[in-house]
Amino acid sequence: MQPPSQTFPVLSFLGVLVQFGGALMLVALFVMLRRFVLRRAYFGAWMSAWLAFSVAIAALAIRLVVVPAIAGSTLAETHPVVRASYFVYQFAKGMGFILFLRGTLMYVAGTGSSVATTRRLWVIALVFAIASTLASRHGLNEMVIWQSAIAVPALGYCASALLWLPRRRKTFGNSATGACFAFLGLLWLMYAGAFGVAIRNSDSILPQAVSVVVSFNTYFDLAANILLGYSMVLILMEDAKRQMDDAQAELQVTHDQLRRAALYDSLTDSMNRRAFAEGVGLDMVRATFGTVVLADLDNLKTVNDEHGHSAGDQLLRRCADVLRSTLRPYDKLYRWGGDEFLLIVPSAHANDVIERIRNVVEAAEPVLAGPTAQRIRLAVSLGAADFPSSEELALAIEHADRAMYADKSRRKSDPRHTIAGALPPTSVTAVR
Repeated sequence: MQPPSQTFPVLSFLGVLVQFGGALMLVALFVMLRRFVLRRAYFGAWMSAWLAFSVAIAALAIRLVVVPAIAGSTLAETHPVVRASYFVYQFAKGMGFILFLRGTLMYVAGTGSSVATTRRLWVIALVFAIASTLASRHGLNEMVIWQSAIAVPALGYCASALLWLPRRRKTFGNSATGACFAFLGLLWLMYAGAFGVAIRNSDSILPQAVSVVVSFNTYFDLAANILLGYSMVLILMEDAKRQMDDAQAELQVTHDQLRRAALYDSLTDSMNRRAFAEGVGLDMVRATFGTVVLADLDNLKTVNDEHGHSAGDQLLRRCADVLRSTLRPYDKLYRWGGDEFLLIVPSAHANDVIERIRNVVEAAEPVLAGPTAQRIRLAVSLGAADFPSSEELALAIEHADRAMYADKSRRKSDPRHTIAGALPPTSVTAVR
C-alpha cells in the first residue's frame, strides 16, 4: 500500500485493485449466503466487516488511481482530497476490525454481551481515523502503522476466543477461523515493523530490502483475507448442519409420535390392528411356536347404554390393564376391535395361557360407574388356539375367534349372567 512515488508503483496499484476485487468477491459470497444469516447475527457482523474493508480499499483505489488520473499528477499528501480519502480509508478499516471483534463475540458469548462490549468502540474508530489522518506525515505507509495498533489486538483477541473454546464446541471451522485470525494478526504485527523501516529516508540496505517486501503486502492481505473469509463460511455451514441435525432429530421424534399415534390405541395404550398388520411386535413370533387369545367384553354395550360411554371407557381400560398384567415382556396385546383384544403369547400353549388369564380376570377389581359408584365387574369371553409357526398365525386367530364366539354364546344363555355386582366365573374355550 504505497503511493506512486515509492518503490514498485505498478505492483502496488495492481495489488490494490486485486485486493479490492477479492474483498468484493467475499462480500458477494456472504450476501449469497444471507438466507443462512437469519438468527446468526455473528455472520451478519462479519459480512459487514468485509463490506467495510471493501469501502476502505475503494477509498485507497480512488487515492492511488482515480485522483491522479483526474488531476493529471500525484497530489500532495496534505491535499484535502487526499486527506479525505485517507480518513475514509482509516475509518472503514477501523470499523472492519471492530466488526470482526463484534462478530466473534456474538459467536462465542452471545449477542447481548457483544453489543455492550463493542458499542463504545465505534467512537474509538472515529477518533482513531481523525487522529491518524491528521498526524500522518508519510502517506499510506504510516497509515498502515496506525492501523496495526487496532488490527493486532482485535485480531489477536478473535484468534484466542476461537482457539480457546471449550472442547465440546471445538470444530474444524472454529479452529481454522481462529488460525486465520492469528495469522492475520501476526501479518499486521510484521507490517508495523516493516512499514516503520520503509518510511525512513535511508540509503542503507535494510530499508530498501524491506520496501521490496512491503510492495507485495496487498497480495499477502488478499491471500489471508480469502482464507479467513472461507473459514468463516465453514463456521456458518457447520452451524447450519447442527441446526439441520437438530431439525431432523425433532422430525424423527415427531415421526415416532405420529407413528405411535397410528399404531397404538390411545384409550387402552395397547397396539391396534394396524400395528399387527404391519408386523409390529411380532419379531419373537417369527422364530417360535405359541398361542393366540381373543378376549371380548360381554357387557360393554350394556354399560355404555346404562352408565354412559365414560363408564364404558373405564371398563375397556380396566380390561386392557388386566390382560396386560398376565403378559411377559415379549408377549403382545392388541386392541383387535371395539371391545375385542388379541393376545400373542410366543412359546406357550393355549390351556396354560387360558388358565392364567381366567384367574386374573376373576380376581380383577370392579369398575365403579355412575354417581352411585355401581360396581361393574369384568365379563370377558375368551378363545385361544395354538400355532406351530408364524405362517399359521392367521389360521390360529380364526380358530380362536370361533372359540371365543362359542364361549360368548354359552355365557349369554347362562341365566346367572348380569352386569352389576358379582358375576359368574369367566368361561373359556381353548383350541389345540
